[in-house]
Amino acid sequence: MSTNRERLHVIYDAYSDAYDRRLDDWSEATSKAQAKAISDNLDALETLYLRAAKAALDASGQAVEDAMAAALEAQEKIDNAYEQARGIAEKVRLVGEVVSKIGDLVTKASGG
Repeated sequence: MSTNRERLHVIYDAYSDAYDRRLDDWSEATSKAQAKAISDNLDALETLYLRAAKAALDASGQAVEDAMAAALEAQEKIDNAYEQARGIAEKVRLVGEVVSKIGDLVTKASGG
């Protein structure tokens, strides 16, 4: 079983990685829509991190563990995309996916 500290760390890592990659991502963006999607994803991850930091994230159970595993898997896909130098559209899509998975983790680990 994951701990609330481990969950918060996963959420922080997702936000921190997106923040660290933002300048390169913006430079790769080929349209205003892509640049906005990068900003929107980053804003969503920051909001989720702050929401998670305020919550105890102490709910437990299989749904929480499944959400944690899904968030970790989504983050691994992003890491692989960057390592393989995939295009910005794929990176934006994958970060959007991690936003969804992190949101699910925050909701479930907060008891929602």
